[in-house]
This record gives sequence, C-alpha cells and structure tokens, in this order.
Amino acid sequence: MKRIVIAGLLALLVAAAPAAASVKSFTFTFAGNGATATGIIDFEMSLLGNPGLTGGRNLFDTSGGTYSAYGTNIPGLVTALSVTVRGASLGNGTFTLLDFDGLFFDTTRLGVDLNQQLIGQSLVGIGPEGQTWTWGSAGHPIPDSDPAASYVGDFQLFSPNSSDAPTGGNPFQIQALSGEAMTLTSFAAVPEPSTWLLLSTGIGGVAFLRRRKG
Repeated sequence: MKRIVIAGLLALLVAAAPAAASVKSFTFTFAGNGATATGIIDFEMSLLGNPGLTGGRNLFDTSGGTYSAYGTNIPGLVTALSVTVRGASLGNGTFTLLDFDGLFFDTTRLGVDLNQQLIGQSLVGIGPEGQTWTWGSAGHPIPDSDPAASYVGDFQLFSPNSSDAPTGGNPFQIQALSGEAMTLTSFAAVPEPSTWLLLSTGIGGVAFLRRRKG
C-alpha cells in the first residue's frame, strides 16, 4: 500500500509540473589571456529556432539588420542579458543588454539539447570535421576565413564602437575592450525554480512516507 501511495505522489508531482516557461535563462563563461566574461542571458523560447534558422543561426540585431550569410534578425529573441568582465587590461565591469547591439546563437541544422551543457555536445551527422557543438574535431576555434574551419554552432555577442562591452571576433569568441580574446568554455540552462521546488517537495514527501513506514 505504501508503495502505491509513493508512486501516486510522484505521478501527481510530474502531472503538476508546469509547461516550459516561455523565457529560458542560460549562463555562460568566456575565458582566455587572463580575462574572463561570465554572464546570463534570457531567450524568448517561442522565437528561438532549434534546429537553427536560416544559415543554422539565431540572429538578434537591435538595428534590425539582416545578414544573408548568417540569418534573419529575430526581434524580441533576447529579453535580458548581463555580462561581467574581469582580468582584462581595459573593459572590466558589468554590462547589460543596452550595451550590446547583437548576437549569434547557432543551434545548428540538427538542433541541440538546450537542457544540457552545450560545450562538447555530440552532433553526429554534421560532417567529418564537426562532431560536437563548439569547434568540432580541431579542438579550438578557427577563423571564418579558414577554408578548413571545423567549428559547429556559434555563440558570440557584439557591441557597438561606443560601448566598452566585449564584442565578437572568431566563432565562440569575444574580445575585451583591450583586445584579450576569450573563448566560450561553458553554456548551460539555468534550472527553473519551480522544477527544484517540485523535486524537493517530492523527495521530502517520499522520505516522510518511508519514515512512517519504518
């Protein structure tokens, strides 16, 4: 009987779990040359293409511009952004969405699992040179101009010349105001508070029932 009650409780918790929120938060870290940039970004998930949209990328440009090589601007894609730069010669500090004017987020033509760490995520089927989300088999970012480029996907932030915020360079890289290149080392979703609440409630309920049984 106790097992039936426990199973029923867990089933109710699963059924009561809310649908995926329309806005999803991700944390990220860029690091290199003694500098780091850590941040959190919120995407409007109803607008985020996964698999990626034209060119495999999701493009956000506050100027409304479009780029045939990279995709079409998606107004409202990013709802919040905060980036903190440390260790750079120039350009340290915390920057918000107002300090940037665009970004690339390439989820690839096959799509990625947005609930898992994206760095190194397997993407079998892309091609012989690109088997993971980031820089494929080369193990490091390669400039777009290199014909042997093997990176798969992309995440870059771009800032206007008037801003001290870091800005994109090569795929998966941004540069501090003083020029230090930083490479993306982590990109992962933030667990939703409601998910943790349901889990803790469920675990507590199961533990309580087992104590009563004992």
